[in-house]
Amino acid sequence: MIKGKLSIIIPVLHLSRPKNVKRFFMPKQTIEETLSDIKKNVLIDHEIIVVCNGLDKELQDYIRTDKRIDRYCLNSVNVGVARAWNIGAQLAEGEVLCYLNDDVSIGRNALETLTKQLLSSNEIGEIGPAGSFWRDCQHKSFAEINSEFIEVDVVSGFCFLLRASTFHEYGGFDVAYTPAGYEEIDLSYKLRYGGLKCFINPKVDIKHYHHHGVSAQTVDIHYLGSTIRTDALHLRNKEYFKKKWGNKLP
Repeated sequence: MIKGKLSIIIPVLHLSRPKNVKRFFMPKQTIEETLSDIKKNVLIDHEIIVVCNGLDKELQDYIRTDKRIDRYCLNSVNVGVARAWNIGAQLAEGEVLCYLNDDVSIGRNALETLTKQLLSSNEIGEIGPAGSFWRDCQHKSFAEINSEFIEVDVVSGFCFLLRASTFHEYGGFDVAYTPAGYEEIDLSYKLRYGGLKCFINPKVDIKHYHHHGVSAQTVDIHYLGSTIRTDALHLRNKEYFKKKWGNKLP
């Protein structure tokens, strides 16, 4: 029995993600399919919160009228991932926050399992379906799919859960990474630096269709009146992350 409500927070930039021409043959997941998965497969008490960074009218009308969405925010400009995640937490009423990309499929009992595991110990800061090991601010390896409960250094950003109280205690996401990249890694580092642990369960039925995402392409990102290429953004945020954390963690 899971006590309390799960707040599922989904940032959205496109109604239907533009295809990556280099990976046109790969399947694509949209916000419509993700919402359908949640309503069909998530049986615990939950709410869906959508934070919209996209400016096209079709997307905004969709968010306004879709009855599956309990609460939403329509930004007048792309404020980036970290701010969108922070906004979602401020709108949430649940005891557990689930951050979910709009290109992720959710199977039966997946979020229930992750929620139970998160709440099984006060030492657990966050949990997700995938993660990796880092050293000296560098990615070293991905966690192998050989267990239903693995402690990791970093939980992947396409789907992760943490207590709302933990979010507020640790101050949310660092907006210096705006528009996107490394903010979820930064959170894992922040939680571990504070004495909490990060876990994953790679066996839950959750799949990320990342091939058509912004991070999988070299494109311009427009945000807060500025523009940056994804390759330049990656290098900028990587350097900021390294300067911020240095040798603070083993």
